[in-house]
Amino acid sequence: MPAEIIDSIDIPYRTVLNATDKHSSKNTYVSAAKLAKKTLVEARTRALVPQPTVRTADSTPSFASLAADQVMQSILERRWEECRRCIEAGAPLAATVMMGGLLEALLVARANRLSDKSKLFKATATPVDPKTKKPLDLRQWMLGPYIDVGHELKWISNSAKNVAVILRDYRNYIHPEKERSHGVALSPDDAAMFWEVTKTLSRELLAMKGET
Repeated sequence: MPAEIIDSIDIPYRTVLNATDKHSSKNTYVSAAKLAKKTLVEARTRALVPQPTVRTADSTPSFASLAADQVMQSILERRWEECRRCIEAGAPLAATVMMGGLLEALLVARANRLSDKSKLFKATATPVDPKTKKPLDLRQWMLGPYIDVGHELKWISNSAKNVAVILRDYRNYIHPEKERSHGVALSPDDAAMFWEVTKTLSRELLAMKGET
């Protein structure tokens, strides 16, 4: 990991240590804790999602292997194109939100291809209604369960799952209060990195043959 990232992690901890000798206010510790969380999140991202050395093509792929419905194919194509336009426009948060939506749509399309959907509800990661203890209807599933179940059913690799979870977490910064409390602001470099991840995940799903 680059030295500057290690240094940025060390700063808030040194702040706390120095503050204990000066009887500093609570705000000093709270601010340091928030900064520590931000730097650790950034470090986790860099550790699990290395910067790509080669940028892959942005051209829209054919989604016919996932969605037989022409209308759904058109929707997926438009979402891919919107991701690309947000990247080019320097709108990292919008791009990340669109990427999360695209990934969810691809996983939903993959699930809809199954003629026997029972395996979706028998997976260990299947979301369950806390009251009835029964599996949630597919229409109630969020991106997280789709990622976990998709990995369990071998739709996506373990490394793909790890980066998909990070993309999901960053997509949630669409909520202003979460961005404020976590002190995390997405940069164009972050969005460019997530775009490479999204393209890899998309092509991994598109490459699958049959229902499996």
